[in-house]
Amino acid sequence: MKSYSEFCSLSRALDVIGDRWTMLVVRELLVGPSRYSDLHKALPGIATNLLASRLRTLEEAGVVASTDAPAPVSARVYALTEWGQKLRRPLVELARWGVPLMSTGAGEDHSRGRWLAFAIMALFPEPGATQESSDIPAVTARIDAEGDNLLLVSDPTGVHASMTSAGEPAEVIVKGSSEEIFRTLSGDRTEGAHAHVTGDADALRRFFALTSSALTFDRLVDRST
Repeated sequence: MKSYSEFCSLSRALDVIGDRWTMLVVRELLVGPSRYSDLHKALPGIATNLLASRLRTLEEAGVVASTDAPAPVSARVYALTEWGQKLRRPLVELARWGVPLMSTGAGEDHSRGRWLAFAIMALFPEPGATQESSDIPAVTARIDAEGDNLLLVSDPTGVHASMTSAGEPAEVIVKGSSEEIFRTLSGDRTEGAHAHVTGDADALRRFFALTSSALTFDRLVDRST
């Protein structure tokens, strides 16, 4: 990317992460460290040489580091550095700003179940960031969407999401398309299709108490006024 050549911290930040696809690469690495092949699969539409270029630029800037993982992985694994992890908050805030743009539904857009991990970061307060995050109900939920499996853990430190296996035990099981699950997690009560949610009565009560506290656009607007 050609530099803006401006003595401005925003301009210099965009010199590093302002290229097309770069912030989506960071989004994937916020979910967790990834092999190159997993990144390419998670970013439909990106050319393999372009992904390599973006990763190289991020490594040179100190945002990403890579290591050779031992067997059985036996592949180069990319992860955000400590400095790179600091992009979590601004990208989450940008995602929250974009919540109204989700109202039209998925349409013909690509979707991946793993992207719900980042959606969870945006829908709920950052772990330990506010008093509200210490008052949330405790619950574990496995999310099964489009071949991906995530584990949502809500506890006094906040709401966390990570990739997991299909058989991971949890109090609540949530199944559906990414759009259906996003609608359910965001506490949407419209007539659109929602995810299939199962669990015992107490676990379901806690799960829906959690989703009712999601930072939907309306609630975000209320906080800013």
